[in-house]
Amino acid sequence: MNNLENKFIPSSLQEFIVPQKTALIMWDMQNGLAGKASNLEQIKMNANILLDYADRHKIPVFWSKHILPPLALTTEPFLLFLMKKQKVNDPRELVETMKSGMKDAEYLDGLSPRKDHIILEKSQPSFFIDTPLDLRLKTLGIKTLVFAGVATDIGIEFTCRHAASLGYFSVVAEDACGSYTEIAHKRSLDFLRSWITPVVKTQEIIDIWT
Repeated sequence: MNNLENKFIPSSLQEFIVPQKTALIMWDMQNGLAGKASNLEQIKMNANILLDYADRHKIPVFWSKHILPPLALTTEPFLLFLMKKQKVNDPRELVETMKSGMKDAEYLDGLSPRKDHIILEKSQPSFFIDTPLDLRLKTLGIKTLVFAGVATDIGIEFTCRHAASLGYFSVVAEDACGSYTEIAHKRSLDFLRSWITPVVKTQEIIDIWT
């Protein structure tokens, strides 16, 4: 059982993001989420660069679409999260948000899914919870996920950790990601960088994909 000859452990960014085994994840690029990032214009610019190169090299692109259930069907931990976010002390004071058809649930102007991109709805901060993402990735033979989007310290970090438990590597394009404060963004990047996730610039990724 100690035979590790067939195990492939990437040791360079080039080995992590081989186009044939990589998918690009556009995380929560919606008005009510990414639209509130402190570095929104930088995110949009670099995310579009990544999209152009992914499309050019036939790298699958997955877009998360955060759609919340009715409050009555929302779990208690996530109700507490919404209460903190909306600054209320009673769940009955919560205002419905991120529902289909609402402006805050729409994708950002100038940054939305293109032809052949895959859109998956979700309601949790991991892209693997209650979605077919794992099945889709395995069907395509994907081993590495490249992340762009918001928020670095919530859904992106959650999904990177979850991905590892399912056997996937992750790479974060730090200048195509953001959070609601620079401190939160940096704290999460520092953790991911110290763990098993390469944190790199958009230019480093497209240099390899070129």
